[in-house]
Amino acid sequence: MLLLVTAVVVARAGDRIRFEQDVELVSVTAPREIVPGGSLPLTLRFSAKHALATDDWVFIHVEALDGGPDACRLIHDREPTPPPTQWRQQTIVHAVDLVVADSCKPGRYEIYAGLYNRETWARLRMLEPRAPDNRVHAGWTNVVAKHADASPRTIVPLEMRLQETWALFCPWSGWALAFSLAAFVASWLSARRRAEDDEERATSAHAAFSVRARRLALFASAVPFLLGILVVLEFVKDDAYISFRYAHNLVTGHGLVFNSGERLEGFTNFLWVFILAPFEALGWDLFQVCEVLGTVLGIACLVLTARLTSWINGERRDGSQLWGALWLATSSSFVLYAKSGLEQPLAALLPIAGAFVLWRARDGFAQPSTPSDAKLLQARYLQAGLLMGAACMTRPELHLLAILVALPLVLDVARTRTITRAQLLYAAGIVVVTAPCHAFRYLYYGTLVPNTFYVKTGTGPLVWRAGIRTLHDMFEFNCTGLLVVVAPLAFVNRRRLLEKATMTVIAIAFMVYYVEVGVDEMQWHRLYLPALPFLCVLAALGMQNLLQALPALVTRAAVSSRMRGAASAAGWVAVLFAGWHSFELTYREQNGFDGHGDLAGTFHPDLGKFLVRHERPGALVAFQDMGSTPYHAPDLSFLDFFGLVDKTVAHARHDFGLHAFIGSSGEGDTQKAYDAAMREYFFARNPEWSILTIYVSHADEQRVADVWRRDPTGATFGDDYRQNSQQFALWDDPRFTQRYVAVRTWQRSLGYYLALWRRRDLWLATPREVVLDALPSGAAGVKAKLEGGLELLGSALTKRTLERHEAFITTWWKLPGPLPHDLMFFVHVVAPGVQVPADHVPGDWMYPADRWQPGQVLEDRTLFQLPPFTMESGTYSVYIGAYRISTGARFRVLDGPTDGDDRILLGTFEVDSLYPLVHQLIAPTRVNVMRKYPGRIVDSHRRPGT
Repeated sequence: MLLLVTAVVVARAGDRIRFEQDVELVSVTAPREIVPGGSLPLTLRFSAKHALATDDWVFIHVEALDGGPDACRLIHDREPTPPPTQWRQQTIVHAVDLVVADSCKPGRYEIYAGLYNRETWARLRMLEPRAPDNRVHAGWTNVVAKHADASPRTIVPLEMRLQETWALFCPWSGWALAFSLAAFVASWLSARRRAEDDEERATSAHAAFSVRARRLALFASAVPFLLGILVVLEFVKDDAYISFRYAHNLVTGHGLVFNSGERLEGFTNFLWVFILAPFEALGWDLFQVCEVLGTVLGIACLVLTARLTSWINGERRDGSQLWGALWLATSSSFVLYAKSGLEQPLAALLPIAGAFVLWRARDGFAQPSTPSDAKLLQARYLQAGLLMGAACMTRPELHLLAILVALPLVLDVARTRTITRAQLLYAAGIVVVTAPCHAFRYLYYGTLVPNTFYVKTGTGPLVWRAGIRTLHDMFEFNCTGLLVVVAPLAFVNRRRLLEKATMTVIAIAFMVYYVEVGVDEMQWHRLYLPALPFLCVLAALGMQNLLQALPALVTRAAVSSRMRGAASAAGWVAVLFAGWHSFELTYREQNGFDGHGDLAGTFHPDLGKFLVRHERPGALVAFQDMGSTPYHAPDLSFLDFFGLVDKTVAHARHDFGLHAFIGSSGEGDTQKAYDAAMREYFFARNPEWSILTIYVSHADEQRVADVWRRDPTGATFGDDYRQNSQQFALWDDPRFTQRYVAVRTWQRSLGYYLALWRRRDLWLATPREVVLDALPSGAAGVKAKLEGGLELLGSALTKRTLERHEAFITTWWKLPGPLPHDLMFFVHVVAPGVQVPADHVPGDWMYPADRWQPGQVLEDRTLFQLPPFTMESGTYSVYIGAYRISTGARFRVLDGPTDGDDRILLGTFEVDSLYPLVHQLIAPTRVNVMRKYPGRIVDSHRRPGT
């Protein structure tokens, strides 16, 4: 296969590397080998016909072939001599000497090069060959541990183009060889076997188990699966809350929408939303509903995987029919996404359920039957169609599976040239489910294509190249490639050849689909899950056939039961080792049994609740994470930087040829043009709030953390906002800082911050939801006086709450007039051995001290979210005070209950134990509680849906 691909490229490749403005790369000279810590001398020769318009610089990237986050990468930029604006018709020799880091591991390293404008950062466009990222694969070198062959090698354009293709397919050479060997072994063994032996062994093995024992065995794979569930117990993907919000709006009368009044299909799991809606109507915690549903659906999928294996190869005394289910049960992807809140467990279950029901019914028609049996089998065809119709409505790509699962029926029709009533019933079952749903989607949304299609798809070389790398990553993940290698051995015997061939087509078709998608933003290859059970069945059948054949190959004498037992034991060792390898990855990456997982669903709600406290219904918020924050701000609208739930952004991204998670599949300046257009859209929409996400490199984590501690509003992050390329390059547009003011920043980790900005015209208005006309009647609690004339008039605390839930800490202050801008209120929630801070700008972050007016009454009503796993049940004391960030000095308490350290004791509250299923894991947003003074919030006069 690799030779064929290379031959095609040789035939089609040209012998020139040509840039715009008549620049050509003539050759590159590089050493054959280098050692870590040494140097890499490179010489690039360009040919020019005339001077260039700008003084472009030459860039060089040296990257490890296998990539990865820890891979060594060398970057070198330098101006050529002479500068491009002084070039004539001449050859330019550009020689550099790169220092190779000691950390660079041995292996092949690719050399890329190109030219770019230092002012605009736009790369000089490549004309031949066309390259999405406008850089040429200029050569390669090998890093060796010692004794490097440093002799120079000159690489010409034709070789560059061939090596670029080889670099893409080279990682597949090992897998291609292993698969070819397995296919050869399968063909050889198949020729030696007799079909009647297969039937005899399957029949005799079936009698070895009682009905009860067989049923219990089917659930054996649930044990490692449940262990995995315990590891990922707190995992919920933030994207799941998109479905949760659609379900919420549906049951509250706003329609199947994300933003009220905007009919847009921003989800790809139509059926899953309708499954969740009744639970949302009952007020149940959808987080926990999905935990239970995902676990139950996962176990059902495991049982069907084992049953399908048994149906094809028969039940064995050694229990080997469970091997495929055990592989699936320990799959990190299968376990993780069973708990994610997403539709993946349903998308994995329905196709294999539909296939199993359909294929068994078809097999039954091949046997003599009574009229009543025939009617029952026809009903099974209809049932299979209904299951596959439900699958189609779970994820769009499962429409393909509904067709592929029916390939045996297609061949039956082709062979008999007739269409039976049963076959029509299968098609009718699909149509009964999908036709009404698609009709509704078209009439309601005006399209049959989900909005997410425009965000997550792309075309061109950059997409399929990324897809090939993603597929290779999947082969390396959880021994998935070994399943593919073993799968051809499923064809050693002749039992159910058509069904096994169909499963093979399904497994391959989804690999092709994976390449077409390019990159999925979520970890651990969730998009392949619908095909994974079929691949696991094929691999289990292959292992069975191989280990059954091996004893007969090593001796011509009759195969003893001891030899068969040894072969089965070897199979169990291999399966259990692979299962342990996968489980160990899940355990390590998800922090063991501590239940931390991905806590986006736990940490993001407070952002949504903050917005509710300080904004009117219908206001617009710009943000890129359309998950738990919008779900917990149910009556606000959102402008999605990614475009998942924003038609304008999604269609613009698609029209510009961009892929949200790969980059530009067009020319080098496409991203800039897209960003410019989307900035105009952003400013035209004029959102009341904008949340900018900051991604911090590991090297910068400490510096950015220090910046955040000095100014937690987010105003001083500066160019760190540029690290996120998904926000329309807003930071580079002066209009943004002219029109928006930083309010507060959430530090989610050392490498991840969320900065909230308020529209300046609204910020300059007095926030009357925190600045009151007078002290509320009945206000009581603690009173105190602090230096600077600041006076505490009263306080109130939530008396009881649950672990991981929240408490309101409310204080009323009489303001003396303007004080330093960096004045902060601190809150300490204290118990023996525990102190949790909640420092904030006065007025719940909304009224800095330099804006205070004499005599104003400030209500500082702060929502304190109890951090998971650190605040257990018990009694907690609450202290408050004031200090300046710049000096760290606290304002002295002149009068009132102080602990001697200028902290005012407000009182205590009780935290009760949280019991899952009995209590909601995350406190729901009660808008009428969060928004205490709705009529006092600044009115932006935004019309609904604008």
